[in-house]
Amino acid sequence: MASQQIKVLIVDDHAVVRRGTRQLIEACADMVVVGEVERGDAVLEEVSRAYPDVVVLDLQLPGMSGIEVTRRLARESQAVKILILTAFAEEALLVEVLEAGAAGFLSKTVPGAELVEAVRAVYSGANVIDGALAGALVRMGRGVGRSANGSQGITPREREVLVLVAQGLANKVVAAELGISRRTVEGHLRHLFEKLGVSSRSGLVRYALRHHALAEITEGDGADAFGPLRGQRGFSVGAHVAR
Repeated sequence: MASQQIKVLIVDDHAVVRRGTRQLIEACADMVVVGEVERGDAVLEEVSRAYPDVVVLDLQLPGMSGIEVTRRLARESQAVKILILTAFAEEALLVEVLEAGAAGFLSKTVPGAELVEAVRAVYSGANVIDGALAGALVRMGRGVGRSANGSQGITPREREVLVLVAQGLANKVVAAELGISRRTVEGHLRHLFEKLGVSSRSGLVRYALRHHALAEITEGDGADAFGPLRGQRGFSVGAHVAR
């Protein structure tokens, strides 16, 4: 049983937050807390010791900021999924955190049930964003315009897959949305990884943010292809429960 559990490392400088998060995680049979850290500059050493699957990470930390911890983990421990849990869940931080390599970004005000579902989601390879901030990415896209990704040789179908994956949808959901097989989706993802020089779904999300591909969800041809965010579905935690 233990080998099937999701191993979670909790990083926060407040003991009360660490204790509350531990209680939530340990109430789930499929998860186990493998460590707690209160300083940013101690995280990498603890990751090397405990080998967590998911790091639940605050942004405001002594010793090293959560964003810098995220960057270093993304470079040095790529198998670890990073879920930001912060009191400062602001739009200005959202893109910076995702570009640093985080798989999720949640406010500390989220209900406990959503936090544990977010841990499961990022562990399974999804990207999770607090529902209250989901619209921020679309607004950013609207303000800048269409993505100039034609120079990368991305086909129209690959672009559709890219945008849906950037919304946080699992492969089987992308397949259903586009009316293609899951194997075909996986093939498109392999081609996207090669063309864009990324190695993960999180890398695709960062590309979409950096090149404003999310603008295509709400304007231009993309809006006709699969509509708006449908109640912020793509970025809310609930979107990742049924996989």
